[in-house]
Amino acid sequence: MTLPARTRLLLLAACLLPAVLPASRAAEPAISALVQTAPLQRGELLHTLRAYAVVQVPASQTQALTFQHAMQVQTVAVHAGQAVRKGQLLATLRGDASSTLAYTQAQTAVSFAQGELDRMTALKAQQLATQAQVDAARRALLDAQAQLRSLQQQGAGQPETRVVAPIDGIVLAVSAAPGDLLAAGSPLLQLGRNGSLQALAGVAPEDAARLQPGQSARLTAVFDPAQHWQGTIRSIGAAINPKTQRLDVQIALPAQANLPAAGTSVQADMVLGRWRGWVVPRDAVLQDERGAYVFQDDKGRARRVPVRIAIESGLQTGITGAIDPALPLIVVGNYALRDGMALRVTPGNAGSPQVSSIPTGGGSASRPSEPSGATR
Repeated sequence: MTLPARTRLLLLAACLLPAVLPASRAAEPAISALVQTAPLQRGELLHTLRAYAVVQVPASQTQALTFQHAMQVQTVAVHAGQAVRKGQLLATLRGDASSTLAYTQAQTAVSFAQGELDRMTALKAQQLATQAQVDAARRALLDAQAQLRSLQQQGAGQPETRVVAPIDGIVLAVSAAPGDLLAAGSPLLQLGRNGSLQALAGVAPEDAARLQPGQSARLTAVFDPAQHWQGTIRSIGAAINPKTQRLDVQIALPAQANLPAAGTSVQADMVLGRWRGWVVPRDAVLQDERGAYVFQDDKGRARRVPVRIAIESGLQTGITGAIDPALPLIVVGNYALRDGMALRVTPGNAGSPQVSSIPTGGGSASRPSEPSGATR
C-alpha cells in the first residue's frame, strides 16, 4: 500500500529530529557570569554601643568672674569658645557712678576721722578730753581706713580695671558687651579649666550595665563626620536623668589641640569588645532560606560556601565558616550565581580590612543594585 506524499514527509521529519536536536543544543553557548574577586583577608571589627552626646565642661571645672560692686564694661577682648592663657587680658572695666560716689565718701570719711583724732589728741594734751574720747576717734579712723581699702581692693577709685585670666582655660560664655552695666555679683564671663572637656552621653539603663570606666570611646561630630576624637569613659550615672530619661555617661577628652568646642553635638561609639577573623565586603555575603553564604572562585567555577555572620559594620561583615583561604572571594556579580556556574573574572580590589565600629541595635543596610549578571 502506497502512503501519500504528505505522510511520507512527516515520517521522514520524525526520524531526523533526534539527530538534529543534539547538534542544536551543542551549539548553544555555556552559561557564565561576569564577576569580580578579591583575596580573603583577616581583620578586626569593634563592637560598640552608640549614643549621642554634647561636649561640655563639668560644673566643678568652671569659674565665673564676678565683682562685688557695680561696674561698667569698657572693652571685651575675648569671645565664647576662645582658648586663653593665665594672665591674658579678658576685658577692661570702670566703676559706675554709684561706686565712684562710695569711694569719694570713703575718702572723705578717712579725712574727717583723721582730723577728729588729731583734735581729740590735742584736747587730751590740754586735759580737755578724756582718753576714752581719743580711743573712740582712733577706732573711727581705723574703720574709715578699712572701708577705703576694701573699695580699693574691689577696683573702686581706679580709672580702669583690667580683668585677666586667672587660669589656662576656655571662654565658655561672655555675659556682657562694651557699655553694659554689671550689677554687683553679676558674671562678666565664664571660664572652663583647660583639659577638662567631656562629652555627656545618655544611654538606656539596660545598656549601661555593659559599660565600665576606662573603656575607650570614639566621638564623631554630628554635622561633620570627618571630625572625630578619642575619649575614655570617666563615669556611668547611677540615677536616671529626669530630662532625658537615660543614664548619664561622662566621656573624658584628653588635653590636646583641635578639640571640639563646648556645646558641639557628637556621636559617641563606646567600645564593648573586639572581633577578629575574616572581614569581607558586606555585599559579598548573601542569604536565602538555607542561611548566609558566600561564593569563591574555584578554578573558574562558583563554589557556594555556607557561613555564619559574626558581626556587621556598615560596608564590612565579619564571617566564620569552612572558607578556603587560597580561593578568591567573589565580591561583585554574586547575586546571579549558582553553585558550579562558570565564571568570567575581571580584576577587583576590595581593599584592606579596616578597624571599624559596629553600633549595637543597627539594622541591615539595603543591598545595592547588581552591576553585573549572568550572560550567555
